Amino acid sequence: MTVVAYMLTFMPDSSALLHNARLRAGLSIRSLACIAGVSASTVSRIESAQMDPTIGMLDRLLSAAGHDFQISATRTQHPTIASLADAWRSSGRGDVIDWTRLRAFLDYLHLHPAETPLALATKPAKSGSTLLDNLLAGIAETQAEESGLPRPAWTKTVASLKEPWASPGTPRQQEQSRLSTPQALALRGITLARSSLWREWADA
Repeated sequence: MTVVAYMLTFMPDSSALLHNARLRAGLSIRSLACIAGVSASTVSRIESAQMDPTIGMLDRLLSAAGHDFQISATRTQHPTIASLADAWRSSGRGDVIDWTRLRAFLDYLHLHPAETPLALATKPAKSGSTLLDNLLAGIAETQAEESGLPRPAWTKTVASLKEPWASPGTPRQQEQSRLSTPQALALRGITLARSSLWREWADA
């Protein structure tokens, strides 16, 4: 018996799946319907994509065609701070941070707060950018503090920047950034407005 396996993260095209299985079995629509104990019109409607079969019906028809339909579930990989170790690139003007990925990570934690402990637990590999290493450590420290969690122990192993870094802008903009920089980032020599990373979510 042929085994046809699919993950729940991908639902197959049932019309093509059934049609191909029937042809491989050398069965006509009427013959397959007879073996499965359903009407020929049901098989025809499924194969022509006029009807979406239930999992039970699809399994029944595939079994009649000599196939074993199996579905398995896999856990979705959720973002972690460690997965951001490559969120940068080098340029002639210095390290270019992928701010979009950092913001997306923090957006995810806002929407899934229960995942915060696991998301912050593992230390990122050294990225090759001392700026990014400190950003990730500062983000983890800030996020943990605001979530009522102890700071991840690994952040203590990330040495602060030797030379301060500030987001570009006019002197006035930089002063505003300094005033709104999370303390954990400021202690690492980073001046960056909180809103550059943490979205200002409206109260629900």
